[in-house]
Amino acid sequence: MLPPGSELREPTAVVDLMLAGAARAGAAAGVEDRRYRFDDVTVRIRFVGPTLAAVLGPCLEHVRDDAAPTTDDVTIHCVDAVSSGEPVSPLVGLLLDRIDHDWHAWLTPRHEVRGISNERSPTAFEPWSGILSTFDRDRGVGVWWTDDATAVPTHERAAPLRSLFGWALADRGLQSVHAAAVGRPGGGVLLAGPGGSGKSSTALLCLAAGLGHLADDYCLISTDGPPTAHSLYAVAKLDGPADLARVPAFESAVTNPHRTGAEKVVIDVRRDFADRIVTAFPVRAVVVPRVSLDAPSALVPLAPAAALRALGPTTLLQLPGAGGGALRAMGDLVRSVPCFELRLGPDTAAVPALVEGLLAP
Repeated sequence: MLPPGSELREPTAVVDLMLAGAARAGAAAGVEDRRYRFDDVTVRIRFVGPTLAAVLGPCLEHVRDDAAPTTDDVTIHCVDAVSSGEPVSPLVGLLLDRIDHDWHAWLTPRHEVRGISNERSPTAFEPWSGILSTFDRDRGVGVWWTDDATAVPTHERAAPLRSLFGWALADRGLQSVHAAAVGRPGGGVLLAGPGGSGKSSTALLCLAAGLGHLADDYCLISTDGPPTAHSLYAVAKLDGPADLARVPAFESAVTNPHRTGAEKVVIDVRRDFADRIVTAFPVRAVVVPRVSLDAPSALVPLAPAAALRALGPTTLLQLPGAGGGALRAMGDLVRSVPCFELRLGPDTAAVPALVEGLLAP
């Protein structure tokens, strides 16, 4: 499947070619370095050219720390061909052309590139956006590349570099999980479940009622010691106008009022609630929301195995390269804290108080 005689067969071939391209692009178009802190891990993002920092940076601003030590744990180069003037390398370009023509043959269900992605250098390509992500775990360096920064889709702007963060931070004790999280610096809860289960609505109801917001859809957990959640993105997403109507306090913070098709409603949490963004807290409980309109809202104890079924599959399906380490971290979490099902009845005003009741140390 690979180009005949291709150097892409080497384990780090794609990341090496992309790093060389990022260096050329940076020399031609300039680089803006920004640093971000996740627990004690520093990630330097090198935005190449004048455009990408404004596209990918806003939802990471709450964890930005440009005063962090310059001995970075991880470096990620972000490049787009249009603003940097640097097309992808010819070999990688040939690979992407083949993927575009037959991506079902080239990509796994999690968008890992067959024959390229490997344990040392995971590589993923999203055919709908044309975004290529690749990372060298041994060196702690990766590249995010797209053709045109102005064409980056809404879901990537709302949760940028998700695969790269997942690969890099898991190696440093921070596992990315598909969950929302609300609470206070002294403690909070993880809200787990597949899309449409009520995670985002529950998180926003709690935020409007005065609780802090750590995550809407993706966050990090560490289980080396007391289970702790860490924030990735300061955004929230809702399926559509009907969901937004249930939390009208956030209508003015919608960043994509002219969305089309099935595009989700994206809310900038910093706009009106910057003082309620929490970057980390001890996890007091795992809560699995479930819409139940025929009964009042209530919390019901849940077995750890059931909580893991709500948290694990969507995390593993959505994160390229996630495997046994991710499952172990989530298993450790649900066995370490109480787990509950949150039955979401028509009395949504009662939901924040139910969650608040779980936050006592």
